[in-house]
Amino acid sequence: MAHPSVLPLVQCHNLELVGGKALGLARLMAAGFPVPPGICVTTEAYRQSLLASGFTLAEEWTHVSTLSEEERKVALSVCQARVRDADTSSLTAEWQAALQALNVPHTTSWAVRSSATNEDAGRTSFAGLYRTHLGVAIDGIDDAIKDLWTSLWQERVLRYAVERGGDHAIPSMAVVIQPMLDALVSGVAYSIHPVTGRSFYVAVNAVPGLAAPLVDGHVTPDQYIVQMGADQRPVWVRRRTLAHKTQRLTVTQDGLRSDAISVSAQSESSLSDEQLFELGAMAKHIEQAFGHPVDLEWAIDPHRLWVLQARPITGVSPSSQLTDDDCEWSRANFKETMPELPSPVGNSFLELFMDQYIVEPYRRLGCHIPNGLTSTRIFHGRPYLNVTLFHLLVAQLRGDPAQLPEQMGGEPIAAAPAVHPLGWLAFIRAGIVMSKEMRRATAHGPAWFAEMKTMAKHFGSEQIDALSFDETVRELDELSARFHRHELTFGIAGGVAQCLQALNFLLPRWLGSDWRVLSNAALQGQGTVISAQQILRLAEIVDIARHEPAAEAFLNAEPWNPSHFRTALKDTACLRAFDAYLEDYGHRGIGESDVMSPRLADNPEAILSVLRLQLGAAPVGQKEVLSRQERTSADALAEIKRRLGWRLDRWFMYRWWYRRLCRFFALREANRHHLMYFSTATRTLLLHLGDLLVTQEKCDVRDDIFFLTVQDRTDLVSQKNRDWRGIIRERRAERNRNAAIDVPDTIRDWETATTNSTISDRSHGTGPLVGLPISAGSATGPVRLLRSLTDWSHVKAGDILVAPVIDPGMAPLFGIAGGLIVEMGGTLSHGAIIAREYGLPTVANVEAVMTRLKEGQRVRLDAAAGTIHVDPCL
Repeated sequence: MAHPSVLPLVQCHNLELVGGKALGLARLMAAGFPVPPGICVTTEAYRQSLLASGFTLAEEWTHVSTLSEEERKVALSVCQARVRDADTSSLTAEWQAALQALNVPHTTSWAVRSSATNEDAGRTSFAGLYRTHLGVAIDGIDDAIKDLWTSLWQERVLRYAVERGGDHAIPSMAVVIQPMLDALVSGVAYSIHPVTGRSFYVAVNAVPGLAAPLVDGHVTPDQYIVQMGADQRPVWVRRRTLAHKTQRLTVTQDGLRSDAISVSAQSESSLSDEQLFELGAMAKHIEQAFGHPVDLEWAIDPHRLWVLQARPITGVSPSSQLTDDDCEWSRANFKETMPELPSPVGNSFLELFMDQYIVEPYRRLGCHIPNGLTSTRIFHGRPYLNVTLFHLLVAQLRGDPAQLPEQMGGEPIAAAPAVHPLGWLAFIRAGIVMSKEMRRATAHGPAWFAEMKTMAKHFGSEQIDALSFDETVRELDELSARFHRHELTFGIAGGVAQCLQALNFLLPRWLGSDWRVLSNAALQGQGTVISAQQILRLAEIVDIARHEPAAEAFLNAEPWNPSHFRTALKDTACLRAFDAYLEDYGHRGIGESDVMSPRLADNPEAILSVLRLQLGAAPVGQKEVLSRQERTSADALAEIKRRLGWRLDRWFMYRWWYRRLCRFFALREANRHHLMYFSTATRTLLLHLGDLLVTQEKCDVRDDIFFLTVQDRTDLVSQKNRDWRGIIRERRAERNRNAAIDVPDTIRDWETATTNSTISDRSHGTGPLVGLPISAGSATGPVRLLRSLTDWSHVKAGDILVAPVIDPGMAPLFGIAGGLIVEMGGTLSHGAIIAREYGLPTVANVEAVMTRLKEGQRVRLDAAAGTIHVDPCL
């Protein structure tokens, strides 16, 4: 049976007859994708036309393949001339009739494109080797067909075929003819990243008008990366690199024309996010239909998106393996306990802590962590948490990773990675291992806490003053070894997270939409959170001062000089109570997780200023505060019980999880409180080591020690000859440079963040001031912006504190504040636990609130609803 010379595109199912491009278009049509109608002049037409002129394809191809390079050039020129001279008059009538059957206007111009049998194949694409004719009039199609036939007989095609095709069959050329589109924008798309093979990215290149200049490599396109979710749906445009575009290629009745692009549009994006999402989804749907990654040519006309070609991606294998650059990063959690710009030693210890005491335990639970993926990364001196990694870990353990932003603070993840949960046997094993960790924390926590408190006393400045360099290093090593043996953070954090996962699952179903308000209120006034107890201790000191003339006179003096407080308060009960407070809480501070950060005991004047403010405010007794907290908690519990009604099983289940959560919250804060004793002991030893290095002329000042990392200490101890002063000077200079850079709280694309000169993604915002309720209640008062410890002295009773995060070191201010609003925070943050325990109305995760609210501006805070209303009169 003779093969047809012309076929409608929809009937092109035989590769040897229609070539790779026509076969791909037919598959697209069959799968329901939008492809312009068209015809295919088959390889049978090519073979028969040349055979009629005496041109034997197999003999000629074999002959030229064996010639030398110079001889081949001459022979190929002869072959091309013979192809152009072939008689195609009978073929012309066939394709003209086929085009008329498409029912397009007679003024239509045409796209005439190659479809060789070796084109768009699985192993070889032959992309860009054959010619394409665009904007061809009907009377120019015959010449265009012959030109495409001759393009098969080019030196570069022959060489590519021999090198890549080996002994495969001699190629033939079919031709695809379709009406031209009035393309507004066009380009190419790759269903996987064309360089890395990442299967969760779709790469898109786009230019205004027709894509010919892009395909030919004559223009730089707009380039986009669309992130795909685990369900293969577009999530967000991860990256966009916009080119400067001056010309647009368009089609007219007379052919192609290059039009100038207006100056205002030259730097605009060629595609909207909606169009990019449509392209991303279509690329993945075609990949699924074809069974392999694809490279698409596409165009958008005034009516819709069209697919013009689909071919396999060759030379790169698809991969779903995550790298750090693929992950999303947040300052959440770290920003609450580290200073805005941590020291090099602080960052290095944080990275070590996260790897050894957070990530490694997840491995012991059986979680898979992709090779090379890290939990922490430093950007312009600030540490970032890998939220993609923790999403993976929580999901593997069959938890709900959507709760992570609420618990840790920060923004929800934009693109959730594909996750394979642990099998049920592995999950049960993980549960057993985690239960052991939690029981170990509850059983050994008190003894370990007491040991850490002893460390701070044992390694006081006076006790270590006589230690030599080697002795100081040995003490630091022993301190680290003790910490490694007893560290309990993972078990404690796991207990809290387990309780929150359970309650967050049950309470919305049982209590309704305001379940979080009731849950937060029920957690007030437990009296077991050690970090919150310091607020009551300060109130107690103020009560003592009110009844002690010397103390009251000192704190109310004008002008006030707190630096002489020990002389002014000598032999007073107020001083004894204050010293007792410093012994229990003086090791805490702002940004206290960094050993470089000063402690409250280093600057007692800041706490004295808080006492002075409280003394000047209306008296609030300790019993009154405790009574208020207990009443709030009792009312919330009563309301929860009422809503649960006759379901006593639910009430008992809630009470079990509630009591367990209260225990682990208290344990978590006790752990942090006593870890700061360990941190203080380490800080004291490091400062002594700094003094010794100054003596050895390796440092200029004792604080230089904080600019050497944990890893540097190995070289330092081994007496490795390095220019330590030069290293420290450079790190100090780098820190100063970083201090001038405003970084974003969330990095969704690390590569863009590290190359983009506009680093910060923070905005002044225009939407409503809404955030995450942390501690129920309402308050109205003036805004007091807290950027550093120096702002403490400006705080007045009833102020609404506004800060970047809920630093637990801010706790002394909670006793006089009316409310608290922060840009970043979660229910699990240490500061949130303190605010909730004390009953301070608090809302977190309020976007750009530090810039949107002004100092002294009067606001009304509704912490139950998570809303902030600005008084329009001020």
